[in-house]
Order: sequence, then structure tokens, then C-alpha cells
Amino acid sequence: MLLLFFPLLPGPTHAQILTVTPTTTLRAEMANNTSAADDFQSQSNGNAASGNISKESIRSLLYPGATTKIYAHFMGWFGDPRHMNVGYRSDDPAQVHRQIEDMISRGIDGVMIDWRGSSASDITNRATRLLMKEAERHPGFTFETVVDPQALASVQRAGDGTKELIHQLKYVAKTYFPSPAYMRIGGRPVLANFELEGKYKIDWSRVVKEVPGDPIYLFQHASGFEHPYSSGSYSWIAINKSDANDWGKKYLDEFYAEGRQKRAYTIGSVKPGFNDRFASWSLNRVINRNCGQTWLKTFAEVKNFYSASNQLDALQIVTWNDYEEGTEIESGVENCAVVSASIRGDDLQWSISGRDTTKEDTISHYVVFISRDGENLMRLASLPRGVHSLELGRYRLPAGKYFLLVKAVGVASVKNHMSNAASYLVDRERGADARLR
Repeated sequence: MLLLFFPLLPGPTHAQILTVTPTTTLRAEMANNTSAADDFQSQSNGNAASGNISKESIRSLLYPGATTKIYAHFMGWFGDPRHMNVGYRSDDPAQVHRQIEDMISRGIDGVMIDWRGSSASDITNRATRLLMKEAERHPGFTFETVVDPQALASVQRAGDGTKELIHQLKYVAKTYFPSPAYMRIGGRPVLANFELEGKYKIDWSRVVKEVPGDPIYLFQHASGFEHPYSSGSYSWIAINKSDANDWGKKYLDEFYAEGRQKRAYTIGSVKPGFNDRFASWSLNRVINRNCGQTWLKTFAEVKNFYSASNQLDALQIVTWNDYEEGTEIESGVENCAVVSASIRGDDLQWSISGRDTTKEDTISHYVVFISRDGENLMRLASLPRGVHSLELGRYRLPAGKYFLLVKAVGVASVKNHMSNAASYLVDRERGADARLR
């Protein structure tokens, strides 16, 4: 997608004087604009502190002309004492509202929720019910259950889980299928699962026969396309424990190649990284985030296989809020950028420093603000990445002291960063008031 940027204020003419009239504040520009808890702090597994992020559409990171549906994998278990405290409860209606509003603001079309069964005491089921109601308030936004092995917790591991799975899916069919917001493909409700067959024996012929609603079944990984009852598959994460910089290219290559060959419904995946050090089930698995580079590389991989003439059906963000495995993007993706501004003569100049920021590919554009006090701001110009200066002499400013700040706006879901306030003095010999005497 070609982005064109123009100064937000017209170039000065002989008669124009630029009056600095604040339209925003430094506090507002850097305030938390996500559904993450306001006091959530950055963590050593890669989770970013809550803050100000780019709300450019996630679709902008796909190929031009993409009609791909974008889903977020959603965890609804926070508030359960067995899980990390992230500053909110997943069964809080206000929090669910904030999350859906935040997702929609980023261009997300729906959620695939990790569902852990029909028990009234299970927080994920309460969260799913709330999510259903909230999705119904936003036409076009959908949700779908991904059955977690915990939903079959009453069955002994490696035992026959068929009967319990049918019981749970009948509950899904009764409770969630009737919702106009439930995800459908070709008019049929969708059911996916998370590696059930790795935990239990499942007779899928019985499942398909006994579960009402005529759902279609999606499985997982490239092998999911081969399942006899599969209508498609979704990709996940592959971990190379010997190389934390291996972001899963081989795994995704195989998945997309198989999906194209089978011509079945294909849900690709993108991720910011992975680090399960804070999970109670940790296996010390790591995929480095590399300051946003893993996020971008997984999108680039989609573009290696798909285009406007050969669309990927859907894309799943892995994940929206799995803080314990370090895959969440709810609080934003940190790109490690530091913006430094300075004045040289009548030019505002800025530079970007920080690890993995030399290519600026995690930055979308820059917004320049002008201020009289460094806190109350007016937008002066918007400039594309790669541009690091702005001629201030072209603006007819009255004599006085000003402050210039530069905001580096990230690409979709990447953290925004603000520079220091560079002071700029316009004396009476150069100011607009002198020129009009």
C-alpha cells in the first residue's frame, strides 16, 4: 500500500502567520491506548509495558489488496489464580468491551478463543459468554471456539475422549452457534481444536455424526489438511530450542505450501515472539522478538505465498493476550526505538537509535509537534520514514521560544515513541512580527 504524507499545515504565504494553537497534549499522545492494564509493566519475556501504540490497520502489513480475515487468538483465563496477574479479569464485562474495541481499532475481524469447557465455574466459559454478547454489539466481528484439552479434563490422558468431546461440542452448538456473531464459513459454524489428538483418542466419525449444527472442523499444522474430517487447518508456532532466533520460517513454508496444494480453508499465523518462562508449564522455549523483527518477518512470509490474485483465507495473530508464553500483542510490540531531536539553525533534525532499528522498518512515519511549553502540542507536519529533518524557516512564527517534538509512529500494533523537546528560539529579527512591521 502506497502511503503519501503531506505537512498537516499548508506552506506559509506572504501574509500567513503560524499561530500555535494546541490541539493535543504530550500526555495524551503517549497515554495507554490499548486494552492492557494501565499499570502493566514490561517483562523480561518480551511483553511490552502498556502504552501508546500504532493503530494502523494490521491489514496494512499484508500484501496490497488483501481481503484476508484477521483473527486474534484469545485467552480468557486471567483472574484465575492459577494464571499470571495481568491487571484485569477476563470475566469482567468492562474489560471484554475494552478488548473488542481495541481489536476493532487495529483492524481485527474476530477472535479464536481458547475454550476450556462448559463448566459454570470455568472463567474461560464466562469470558466466552461475555465475548459473544460484546461481539454481537459490533456487526461483522466474530468469535469461534478452539477446544482446549482442558475441556476434556475429566478424561484420563491418552484415554478415549470421544464421549466427553461430543458432550462439550453439543454445549457449544446449543450455546454459541445460534449467535449471529459466531464464525461461519460458507454459512456453517466453525469448530477448531488445540492438539486434542495429542492428548486423547478421538473417534471423529462419531463426533461428526452426533454434534448438531452441521459445523465444519478445522485442525492444526500442515498435517491438519490431511485429516479425514478436515475442512482446513490453522498454523501455530514451531519452537527450535537450539536457536532462539529461529522464528519458524520452515514450519510456515510447509504449512502454506500444503494449504495451497489442498485448496482447503487456510488460516495462517503471525506472532511477535515466544517465551514461556512465566508459564507454570514452562519448557524454556524461546523465539526472540528482536525488537519487532519477528512480527514483521511472519507477515513477510505470508506475502511469499499469497497476493491479491491468490488470497490467504484468514490470518490468526498468535496471540492477543498470552502473557505467560510471551506472545501477546495486547500491550503492543516493542521496537526498541529511541528518538532524539535537535535544532540546527532553522532546521529540526532527528535520529533513531536502538537495537534493530537501523532499517526503520518498524516505523510507519513521523509526526512533528510544536509547542510553547513542551506539554500542550499542535501538529505541525507528518513525514514518511527515511526523512529526518524539517525546515522550520518556512513557517512564519512570531518571535518567541518554541519546543519541537517528533513522534515515531510504528507500523501496526508497534509501540510509538516520542523524542525529547528541542527548544527553538525565534528572535524579533527573524520572526513574523518583524516581517510585518
